[in-house]
Amino acid sequence: MTNSPQYILNHFYKLKHDLKRSYIVSSESLSALATTKIHSGLIAMIHPVYAMILSFFSNPITLDDAIEQITEFLELPKAYIEQTLHSLIEKDDFSVCKYGGVRNIFPPNIIIKAEDAFIDSVQYAPDQFVYQDLDFNREKFFQSPLGMIFMINNHCSTDCVYCYADKSVRVQTLPFERIQAIIQNARQAGVLDVLVTGGEICLYPQWKELINELVNQGYKPPIFSTKVPLKEADIDFIKGHKIPVQISLDSIQNECLKKILNVNDHYLEQIKHTLLLLEQKNVQFQVATIITQYNDDLEMLEEMHEFLRDFKNIVRWEIRVAFKSLYSRADFDTIKISRETENRIARWIDQKKETTPLNIQWSPSGGDLRYFKCEGGSRHFAGSRCSANYSHMVILPDGKVSICEQLYWNPRFLIGDVSKQSIEEVWNSPRALELAFPKKENFRDASVCKKCSIFDECFAYPNKCFADVLKGYGDENWDFPDPRCKCAPEFIYELNPE
Repeated sequence: MTNSPQYILNHFYKLKHDLKRSYIVSSESLSALATTKIHSGLIAMIHPVYAMILSFFSNPITLDDAIEQITEFLELPKAYIEQTLHSLIEKDDFSVCKYGGVRNIFPPNIIIKAEDAFIDSVQYAPDQFVYQDLDFNREKFFQSPLGMIFMINNHCSTDCVYCYADKSVRVQTLPFERIQAIIQNARQAGVLDVLVTGGEICLYPQWKELINELVNQGYKPPIFSTKVPLKEADIDFIKGHKIPVQISLDSIQNECLKKILNVNDHYLEQIKHTLLLLEQKNVQFQVATIITQYNDDLEMLEEMHEFLRDFKNIVRWEIRVAFKSLYSRADFDTIKISRETENRIARWIDQKKETTPLNIQWSPSGGDLRYFKCEGGSRHFAGSRCSANYSHMVILPDGKVSICEQLYWNPRFLIGDVSKQSIEEVWNSPRALELAFPKKENFRDASVCKKCSIFDECFAYPNKCFADVLKGYGDENWDFPDPRCKCAPEFIYELNPE
């Protein structure tokens, strides 16, 4: 007689309770580890009862034991629990289950055989998902954000012409003890992901202690992105935590890099040495290249390709077109590439993909494909959904909290201060709620949103990119519509290649 197989929650998917509903969430960064069919980038609202059911699979368990324990805890018919589990276990496609009149959608392979697990387990208990009332209509998370970005500093070792950071504000970084308390608060509040960025994280004196604290609280940094040349000890530390590495490299021509990054004559060789160390120590890494007028020449890209193709541990080369920044030291018109050049690079990449061993990822501007086209409100906007103040928030170096990493200390978008408030207090502060649930009377007559017939429907689904609004229309026109909307006026300040 053979032992019954054991099953486990596929911990690629994480569970989060949010007072009046629960969520299944998955990330993009861990999808490469998958050994079963999965769905990345998922945020699926589910009835808390299903989160309770899934919690019984935190650790390997046989199906019979799971059915008995769940039936006893929920006091539901055994046949219903059996039917539910059979619809979820080892399914390569989405599944649909109903409870209490609520239709719930589950991703592929939400429950798998324990032997197929490829992510470390997370411990859940069914009483974590207890609820008093239900609400499946409100979009903004109730209790706390799904994730947060912790901008530990705004200091850099480079001065990029396309810089996206506001380095004009000089503030005192929070004491490390307070940073530790904030990370602990995030775990207790149910924040699933904490991404630490800069500026440059390597320029924060206690960056290794910070990463250790994140790991201790259950937060594995999704990526370590830097323009700073790394030392051997740094790479050993990163490798020890199995953190993916991204090195930013815009050119392998020294004079070109000096123009783009304002670095010294030794910088390029130091970055090359970093890549060689990563290779020698068998650390997987990706390279990010930002395209401006300084490095949009195909010969330069070909030279970069020839340099990178020999690395065995490079998993991805991401080539992106520089987009307009609110803080760049350069006028965007002087660095942006033309539409013709962008198309030429796209053709080169398509051809290169046919023969190269490199995994090349191309991110064009795409602005003309998104802007001024959408009808029906923000639910239908093209591109990724904006997470600002809907599911994520951004902690600035001094503890001030913004809704978006591109808006920094713009007072209009500051919602609190974690140097003296909890994450939950900031997330539900008057300003956070005012931005999440705007009223028509707070919009100026100059904004077409003021008289829009679908105002309530549009803003009930948070998806407005305030950064693009400010880039295209200026800070004074913050209440203009997202430029993806068909009703949006033409740009005052151009965002697109020409």
